[in-house]
Amino acid sequence: MRYFPAFLDLKDKLCVVVGGGRVAERKIRTLLKAGAIVRVIGPEFTGSLSRMEKPGKMVFCSRTFRKGDLKGAFLAIAATGDRGTNERVYHEASERRIPVNVVDDPSHCSFIVPSLVERGDLLVAISTSGQSPALAKWLRQKLQKEIGPEYAFILRILGAVRKKILSRGLGQKDNQKIFRQLVRENLLPLLRRKNHRGLESRLRIILGPGFSLKELGLK
Repeated sequence: MRYFPAFLDLKDKLCVVVGGGRVAERKIRTLLKAGAIVRVIGPEFTGSLSRMEKPGKMVFCSRTFRKGDLKGAFLAIAATGDRGTNERVYHEASERRIPVNVVDDPSHCSFIVPSLVERGDLLVAISTSGQSPALAKWLRQKLQKEIGPEYAFILRILGAVRKKILSRGLGQKDNQKIFRQLVRENLLPLLRRKNHRGLESRLRIILGPGFSLKELGLK
């Protein structure tokens, strides 16, 4: 395993994206979704990117990359079609010890961006260590069919139940037993059928009273 898998908390952290094309736009949208503050640097931007308005979250610099543009950045992404510019971004990031990704150039990356399946707060990351983005994309499409939107709701339920159970001050072993039983119960078929009454009945059998969707703050 060459890369250490990790999820970064980018909320309110400055991320610099060099480039204004479609690839850069995809990276920017993902960064904004993660709560980052994005500085975009490039001589030109796609129409949809230039029309994006995120007050306090996006800063456009309509020019080429300059040395010093990465000052204060938490991470950097180079997504230009110019190899020289991408290399300058990489070298400055390395000097400043800032994680950097140069799109489609693993040799100039200190981190790589996985292919994602996203269902609410559930994230499934797929990486081929840069060897085959096509395979990562195929696996993502396959998993998207298997992991439906109901997984987002089941995660919200499990998260709310966990918070309530932990507040009761039970021992770790008791907590783990409850959480494992909930996962083994396979509540997903009930959610797929939107059988909330059956779901609440199952929760009541496992957990006792006080765990309806309304009492969990989910209805």
